[in-house]
Amino acid sequence: MATASDKQSGRVTPLSGRSLWLSFAAATTGTFMVNVDSSVVNVALPVMQHQFSLSINILQWIVTAYLLVITGVLPVMGQLADRLGRRDVFIAGIAIFITGSLFCALSPSFGWLVSARIFQGVGGAMIMANVMAIVALIFSPQERGKALGMIGSVVAAGTLAGPPLGGVLTAAFGWQSIFWINIPFGLWGLWGSYRYLPRFPKDEILRQQKFDWMGALMFLVSTSLLQFGLANLHRWYGYVLVAATAASLYLFVRIESHVTHPLIPLRLFHVRPFSLNMLAGIFYWVLMMFPAFLIPFYLRDELHLPVGLIGVSLFPQALAMILLSPVGGTLTDKRGVLVPARAGLLMFALVNLGMALLPQHAPLWWIWILLAGQGVAAGLFSSPNSTAILNSVQKRDTGLASSLMATQRNLGRAIGVGLATEILALVWVFSGIGASPSHNNPHYPAWFLLGFHGVFWAAIGFTALAFLTTVSPHPHSQRTPQDAK
Repeated sequence: MATASDKQSGRVTPLSGRSLWLSFAAATTGTFMVNVDSSVVNVALPVMQHQFSLSINILQWIVTAYLLVITGVLPVMGQLADRLGRRDVFIAGIAIFITGSLFCALSPSFGWLVSARIFQGVGGAMIMANVMAIVALIFSPQERGKALGMIGSVVAAGTLAGPPLGGVLTAAFGWQSIFWINIPFGLWGLWGSYRYLPRFPKDEILRQQKFDWMGALMFLVSTSLLQFGLANLHRWYGYVLVAATAASLYLFVRIESHVTHPLIPLRLFHVRPFSLNMLAGIFYWVLMMFPAFLIPFYLRDELHLPVGLIGVSLFPQALAMILLSPVGGTLTDKRGVLVPARAGLLMFALVNLGMALLPQHAPLWWIWILLAGQGVAAGLFSSPNSTAILNSVQKRDTGLASSLMATQRNLGRAIGVGLATEILALVWVFSGIGASPSHNNPHYPAWFLLGFHGVFWAAIGFTALAFLTTVSPHPHSQRTPQDAK
């Protein structure tokens, strides 16, 4: 097994040659697996709905529970890795993810499946919290930028492969197969990480510090209350849960402001461009999840496509995003963050308008154009948004900002799925249909289309909010209040 730790300096000696690339392959296998899993499940949801006979606003917890757990425990796993050893936490994460995938594949009921997804999400958080840091440690400073860029390619490949792979597997072997496919990838990642990843030195200073368990608990409680509240706005207690979210967030801020070593240092949120662009990023991920979650149901209920073709039909969005992301980055370097970001948001508005006006039996090529437009919008917006966030902070806080962006991404995804199903329910309630109409009802396709239109009219509003919260990171904004002292 490769060892790269320097005992005298407490640092990691970068790897080279065959050991370097085998370590990189082992580490990024976990990233590929998690990203395939995040995009593959949506394709199989209509099949799961048919098997479990559930309404769409209950079915969404298959996706939301997984994302919610990742959001809630991701900050914890980063700190635990520094204390317990990054390699060991990463390997444990792969093992938990594999086990969770096995439980998902064997799930006999909806409740069992959601529980397995929660367990799987813990493993996903342990993987996501560590892979960037591992790659940064095993590469030399001269090669680090290239290596981190290659992680982006792995993420894109997983996202691109997920929908068509999910469609083919579900059509041929049933929805359980989308979880079985994680196991061979995971076993290679598990063996390769154990065999090739070096043992990274633990942060002895951090190990002596008291862990912020109360902050971690309140963060998990806050995100959970928010998700349950948003999922129940058509009921009176949904608003009680949202109010409870505000109270728990207040307690979280109070805790983090008074502990010596907070789970999430709040000083960055005093920087206005950082806070606003983080909020814009959440709106962006909400916009991304609306079609990702709902289009498979539209293709089944309105166009009556088989699941294999549903998966292939989602391919244009991921492909367009991959092709346009470098363009967004280049425009950001040449014109600043506002030009490409606002161009992307304008494209989002046009796509959402097209979705809001879709007829019941739209031609498939029109769906492909709209999804490709969504990918173009994402490619133009994502790079300037990330740049605006990272350029709003000082260099020493780049790692912290990056970890907060990972939390932002998963929180936005979870909120997006929850809001999509809740807007459907609200439209149905106000139309006199009821919050959870049966998908076996012969009128369901027309009812679904009514709610579908409501979601994308709302999406135009979220696009406007993202536009308003996208700001340029001015040089003076890179000084935090603490730095000013």
